[in-house]
Amino acid sequence: MFESFAHVPAYPLVFPVFWGAFLVFALIVMRHARVWMAVRSTEPRALRNVPQRIGGILRYSILQVRMFTEPDVAIMHFGLFLGSTILLIGNINFVTGGIPEAIVGYPLNGAIWAFLLGLQNFMAVAALAGVAYALYRRLVVKPKRLTTIPTRTHYQVLAFITAVVGTEFVAQWFEAAAFGPISGAVISNFLGGYLAGLGHDATNAVFVVLWWAHVVVLAGFLVFVPTNKHFHIYTTFVNTWLRKLEPRGQLPAMDLEREDATFGVRTLADLPWKDVFDGFTCTECGRCTSQCPANRTGKTLDPRALIMGIRRMSEAAEAGIDLIPNGPGVQAAQGLPGPRPKEELLKAPIVGSAISYDSVWDCVTCGACVEACPVTIEHVDKIVGLRRNLVLEDSKFPSELTPAFRGMESVGNPWGQPPTARLEWTKGLPFHVRTAEEVQRAGELEQLEVLYWVGCAAAFDDRNKRVARALATCLDAAGINFAILGQEETCSGDPARRMGNEYVFQMLASQNIETLNKYGMGERTIITACPHCFNTIGNEYGQLGGKFHIRHHSEYLAELVRSGRLRVDASGAPQRTVTYHDSCYLARYNGVMEPPREILGAIPGLKMVEMADNHRQTMCCGGGGGRMWMDENRGTTRINAARTEQALATDAGTVATACPFCMVMLRDGIAEAGRGADTTDPIISADISELLAAALAPAPVIPERAVPEGRKLNVV
Repeated sequence: MFESFAHVPAYPLVFPVFWGAFLVFALIVMRHARVWMAVRSTEPRALRNVPQRIGGILRYSILQVRMFTEPDVAIMHFGLFLGSTILLIGNINFVTGGIPEAIVGYPLNGAIWAFLLGLQNFMAVAALAGVAYALYRRLVVKPKRLTTIPTRTHYQVLAFITAVVGTEFVAQWFEAAAFGPISGAVISNFLGGYLAGLGHDATNAVFVVLWWAHVVVLAGFLVFVPTNKHFHIYTTFVNTWLRKLEPRGQLPAMDLEREDATFGVRTLADLPWKDVFDGFTCTECGRCTSQCPANRTGKTLDPRALIMGIRRMSEAAEAGIDLIPNGPGVQAAQGLPGPRPKEELLKAPIVGSAISYDSVWDCVTCGACVEACPVTIEHVDKIVGLRRNLVLEDSKFPSELTPAFRGMESVGNPWGQPPTARLEWTKGLPFHVRTAEEVQRAGELEQLEVLYWVGCAAAFDDRNKRVARALATCLDAAGINFAILGQEETCSGDPARRMGNEYVFQMLASQNIETLNKYGMGERTIITACPHCFNTIGNEYGQLGGKFHIRHHSEYLAELVRSGRLRVDASGAPQRTVTYHDSCYLARYNGVMEPPREILGAIPGLKMVEMADNHRQTMCCGGGGGRMWMDENRGTTRINAARTEQALATDAGTVATACPFCMVMLRDGIAEAGRGADTTDPIISADISELLAAALAPAPVIPERAVPEGRKLNVV
């Protein structure tokens, strides 16, 4: 099998050089694995949903779809990836004595191997072009997300790639010049033709030097890779395979009954090993940080620094070196009294080492970081885990959250309002909104089409009460037999869970599950205008045994319009421009993006314009993750102000929303920008249901026998 390398002096030395380096590589990986095995085990998931996991490898690791938010960068990276992958075939060939060539060389008289050599030629050019463009971006373009961390390692990686690819590629030129054309190597043969004039001895000497230089550089690169961010070329595939397949809006379950359990995440030892593995998969690209609304508005939260900090803590545990805080990141401690045991280092607190206390509470849990990450790292679950520990074990949280916690625990809502006030929004409606209890007493549960989950915001916030009335008006106009829970409804628990108070979440969720089951709502449709309730009831109540079919009001109303049960009046509609704000928990977490736009498109006179950040790449309003109940007094600007600027840039006269939190935050942002209702040039903020209700055509007369008993149809 060595015939192909007969003209390489001392060829057998390849084996101790390369495989010796491979042994060092394996030992470094095993050193990392000591920490992965020492932390909490990950729930076994590797062999569940195998087809979906294979699809994830294809989508995220091979096709790299998340890179294409920046097409130029995606093409560059794809060139590097394909170049490295295809050139790997040649590398495997010479470090195994030509086994791949022997396997594919015989069929079709070597045509397959010749094709592979030709492909390697073109991929080498693509890889070198990718390196050149990467250097151009770092040295000339200088994107902010690439200039906020030390760059020495990045340049070392690019230098290694250039050396590995360049030595192999150029060596082939001189090989062709010295020994004649190489079957399939089109570019090398072409360039080798120009070098042949140097003579056999000279071209052979250069070939030998470059060939062995390639072996040495490749061996060095193999040892270098697992010590830095480039390790992701191997770990990405594992990380993608083991990624979370549950709904993105579903936080990890927590058993509050376990006496030996640590509540939430305090140390590395409390993290599942997949979360520690995330640290070794991070490419340090900064996409997560560049999309983080807290970081974009000057807060200290840096999702990339959190993941890199976890990796540095892991590496410190491997080496027995302690760490000290250094802003959002970490660095090796100086002057400490000797190394500490790995087990003790695994118990070092993450808050204060990998992330600051303030950064933990700056997070709005919007998921922009997770959406942006090309290697499927899960930042939000980690941050909420840290919050759980701070709240449940240390009782350490921003003081502004105390009233919200107290209100949810005592009266079932973060506004602290009595349950009797939950029906006040129905006052003034020209029809009676029945409660599920009334429907049950009348013996009409079987005829009930929909349960409207009102939510705390629509029940207690004066502005959002108008949204509840608009939605009820639309349901009534469509002749939908619906009911509400009234005083029996409590907060879904979403704010408590995102703020880390798992105890209050489970208390509220269990109470709601019991109430919903009492009325048989597991067999009926629940609708809500709140994406947070929509996400929590639909994606998280199942962890506590509550299985319900819940739909966002945008989906349900779009179907009513599409089916003709809701008709709009096209006569005399004023021409208006509207921009739509995608809610994070609706678009990014649950993929509901087109129904709100479908509704707006059906309303006569409305012209849609998109904001700069839209659909899954939407920018948070600033109200998620419990931030609705916290003062935003850090950073250069408020998140809702930054999002409002994007809305104002569209010159739209109406900002449409589909979330009560977004309604509040954008209403305040518009007012602070001097474009509120009391100004000379106001911008209207309205829920999609309000815009639809205002455009409804008069309802047709329905025979009396078709009207459910106890209901009065509203003719708008």
